[in-house]
Amino acid sequence: MPGIWSETDGVWKALEPARFALERELHDLIEGSPGMLPLAGAPVLTVLGREVRCGTGYADLLAVETETGTPVVIEIKLASNTDRRLVLTQVLGYAAFLRRLDVAGLEAVVAPHLAKRQLTSIAEAADAAAGNPAFDTTAFRAALAAALDEGRLRCVVVIDTAPPELIELVGYLQDVSNDRLDLDLVTVTAYDVGGRRVLVPQLIEPDRAIAELPPAGRMPSPEPSVTDGPEVFAASIDTVEPERRSLLQQLLTWAIDLERQRLATLQTAAGRNRWTLRVHIHGQRRGLVTLWNENGGFVSPFRSVFLQEAPATLRELDERHPDQIGAGNYIRTEEIADVLPLLTAAYREAAGVRE
Repeated sequence: MPGIWSETDGVWKALEPARFALERELHDLIEGSPGMLPLAGAPVLTVLGREVRCGTGYADLLAVETETGTPVVIEIKLASNTDRRLVLTQVLGYAAFLRRLDVAGLEAVVAPHLAKRQLTSIAEAADAAAGNPAFDTTAFRAALAAALDEGRLRCVVVIDTAPPELIELVGYLQDVSNDRLDLDLVTVTAYDVGGRRVLVPQLIEPDRAIAELPPAGRMPSPEPSVTDGPEVFAASIDTVEPERRSLLQQLLTWAIDLERQRLATLQTAAGRNRWTLRVHIHGQRRGLVTLWNENGGFVSPFRSVFLQEAPATLRELDERHPDQIGAGNYIRTEEIADVLPLLTAAYREAAGVRE
């Protein structure tokens, strides 16, 4: 553990840490000097906002790595907090919210905070924080878009004293998380030395379990190739029997119309003999439905997203088409023509657009 030792009359003694009077004090320190966080890779952080709304809660600090474009959620707690483990639930919840967003969605979330500093975009904030005349805003925007598209996020928990159970829990989450999520635990200890406040930040690194190799003879499934837009999905229609193409073309036309109305953004994932068109809610990285071409056309709904984003339309769908909007099922093709107008209404509700 870190510490500061002081010598008096030839005797060295460890100084007692000085407590932070208020959690806000530690907030102010990290917001004003994010470079004090000893994170792996020594990233330059640009703080985008404080108490940033992420879904149903507010992230203490939201930042971005200037070089990689990776969004960073920072949650701050003191030892006096009654349940310091709750901070993990909070920070991972905010990360899950950010995982849904694309660049436009993230810009909308932080716009009020940037406006207070007379900034108009995340790239402009990163440029100002970098302090580098050669800063490439175009490359930064591309890096930010790639990080959001790939789901790369960093969560940082900052605490004055980390109890063993919190360290153990962070270590477990590090073991089971994939390489797209970085979870860091940092302690910041304060000392009063000669009338001055001294801070000692430390990155806590729990022992990581050795990852097991895949069983012999078992190969991982290949990742689908993902491209923006509907073009690849459209081209795949020619791979199915002619009599099955009409439904696929109808679904494709519907999705393109949603995108033209700025109610959705489209992304195609091409796998082995199947293609999916992800119909994301505009400004998010998730959708109410996904369209499938697997030797024919199918519509797969996500009920949990309907419940969160379009509950009013979901009630009408359940009334008019019982048992069609589920989880992991397909909407029956003979009802698609009647369902599509309601699906459009659901995307309008999710986007906050009223007739």
